Amino acid sequence: MGFDFGIMGDIIGEYMDTDEIDVYRSILITLPDGSIMESDPNIPYISNAACHLSFNETDSPNAGTVGADPIIISVTINCSIDIDIDNKDRIIARKLAADGTVLERYEGVIGMPATNQSRKTAIMDARQIV
Repeated sequence: MGFDFGIMGDIIGEYMDTDEIDVYRSILITLPDGSIMESDPNIPYISNAACHLSFNETDSPNAGTVGADPIIISVTINCSIDIDIDNKDRIIARKLAADGTVLERYEGVIGMPATNQSRKTAIMDARQIV
């Protein structure tokens, strides 16, 4: 009998998933009459999903703009393997204070998430929403 790594993901999530994301994705919906329509990409597919956000900021490599905006922000999203995020999803991520206050908001499109036995990780180049 092997170790259930899913339990480790649950424990990590309980203490680390203090931020949240909204996931936007167009999906095809079959209507009762059998016709198919695309969902509104401006309505979240998933709202307020718990996650942990970490950041890496890189100054523009262009010599003429070093020290000036834009700084490229890479946001790493770590979440439960149960959260349905996928390549090319548009994400709005919120870094939260301990009391739940939104400290910062970021928007971007994620790449292909990596999934291990207990967690899912995706990276997006983002812009901060002011």
